[in-house]
Amino acid sequence: MEKHKRFAIYYGTAFFLACLVGFLYYWTYWRNRIYTTDCYVQGNLVYITPLRDGFVTSIHTDNTFLCKKNELLVELDRTDSEIEYDKARQHLANVVRQVCDMFHDVFTSQAEIEVKKAELIKAMQDYEHREGVIEERGVSLEDFQHATAELRANYYLLRYSEVVHDKALSLVQGTSIRNHPMVLEAADEVRRKWVHLYRCNIYSPVEGLAAQRTIQVGMWVPAGTPLMSVIPLDQIWVNANYKETQLTRLKIGAKAQITADLYGRSVIFHGKVVGIPGAAGNAFSLLPPQNLTGNWIKIVQRLPVRIELDPEELKAHPLRIGLTCEATIDLTDEGPYLPNSWKGSPLYDTDIFQQEETGDRESVAATIEENLDPTLSVYATSPLFMTRMPIILPETIEQVCNGHVEEETW
Repeated sequence: MEKHKRFAIYYGTAFFLACLVGFLYYWTYWRNRIYTTDCYVQGNLVYITPLRDGFVTSIHTDNTFLCKKNELLVELDRTDSEIEYDKARQHLANVVRQVCDMFHDVFTSQAEIEVKKAELIKAMQDYEHREGVIEERGVSLEDFQHATAELRANYYLLRYSEVVHDKALSLVQGTSIRNHPMVLEAADEVRRKWVHLYRCNIYSPVEGLAAQRTIQVGMWVPAGTPLMSVIPLDQIWVNANYKETQLTRLKIGAKAQITADLYGRSVIFHGKVVGIPGAAGNAFSLLPPQNLTGNWIKIVQRLPVRIELDPEELKAHPLRIGLTCEATIDLTDEGPYLPNSWKGSPLYDTDIFQQEETGDRESVAATIEENLDPTLSVYATSPLFMTRMPIILPETIEQVCNGHVEEETW
């Protein structure tokens, strides 16, 4: 009997100590932790889409293979784009020649003004000589009338030449050949066709694993059709779907420990909470729940807590999108409940599209240079500024030329 009592005391003491240890462990450690197995690896899926239509002529990668940034992935047929590009260059060449002709028109009309000036001076002198002797009948009336008509004709021919000069000058005044609006417009068209030609080759915007290839060689693909995707393995995070009742004390910046089923509990990933969503998952569903019905049933909602992982640990033990995990978050860490700054947000960018115009400016410059008139080289980059001096004639001559003085008769 005493033996049974001793066993009861021992077992009772052991049970009490175990409960005490468990309570102390919970009170000092576990009550400040939240745990979930509803946890999945998430990441970016960079979809590769063409910016123009075309037939697929070559595919340089496939699912599961590594794609380097700027690596050629897909080639589209270039025939139509090359024809359009050649047409644009030919149009630019014609426009450059037309603009050069405009500059020549200015100088031609300017020379024409000088010729008309000389002719007007001669007609003016003839008129003045005859006007001085017409009273003494030193010249015939017919000769004097012819001199007057010749003066008027040369006067208006000069005015006409000035108008033609102003018209020609208005097309090129203040511009150079390279910066002329017509040349710039044609050059932009060459650049646009160059970019279309460049886009026949589709490059990887990021480094990652290829996935979801949906194309075959010879297939026609419209612009915007997803051809494949690239998964950058350095853009990976974990979404831990916690119950709303677990998030009372959760703050941004809280430390987390993640174990992935891929590696088991032997590999522990360390991270921190970087985001708590502004809505529960049911709010984003295709058919949001309608809670105004009479048979409403309360269901505890879950919110995906975003956990950022240590990049070095990810390199040592890569994760894949969709893998299942277990997450434990420490609630003792201090931090805000809501983000208080945009700083620290992830940045995803690529510079491959900045390379689309590599070489197009050289092509435009070469086309202009090939069709530029060497005699106008000074105006290739220097704007043309020209001011025409007004022609001042004696008042009596202006009156005669404008028909305000009647011809004298015998």
